Amino acid sequence: MRFKIVVSLILLALVVGAASQFAATAHHPVLTKDADPISGEWEVSFFVQGMAPTPATFTFKLEGDKVTGTAESAHTGPGTIRDGSWKDSKLNFTLDFKSHESIAVSGTLKDGKLSGEFKTEGFASTWEAKRKATAAAKSAHAEVATPGAFRSLHQRLYNFIHR
Repeated sequence: MRFKIVVSLILLALVVGAASQFAATAHHPVLTKDADPISGEWEVSFFVQGMAPTPATFTFKLEGDKVTGTAESAHTGPGTIRDGSWKDSKLNFTLDFKSHESIAVSGTLKDGKLSGEFKTEGFASTWEAKRKATAAAKSAHAEVATPGAFRSLHQRLYNFIHR
């Protein structure tokens, strides 16, 4: 009986430690030196004085220090990234559209968010973006973070101890 209790406590400590580590990294992934911090989809807001924020989507692909990709909003329609660069956490590119003047964009990455300035049609203003959550990340977080998942784990450990 004593052996079962010791083994159970060790298993409990391992499971709780692993679950807490996974939950912590699900919200705050650790980026290594070689990690790609910008590739993927971003939810963007363009801010123009006197107007509501204009939503858009950026999709970036980083290869070395070259950035390629697309952008789209209801205001501009689809566009492509030209002359994109990423160096020292600084992003610069030009967006080209069929039915809208080009937009020069610059920004920085801080605390997982991109933000900066854009210039088009003779004026400049600001923008910000946050990474779109992927379906896999939402699903993984839901499985780990639900109280039911922890209750189920607790029940299995209880059954193991008391059998």
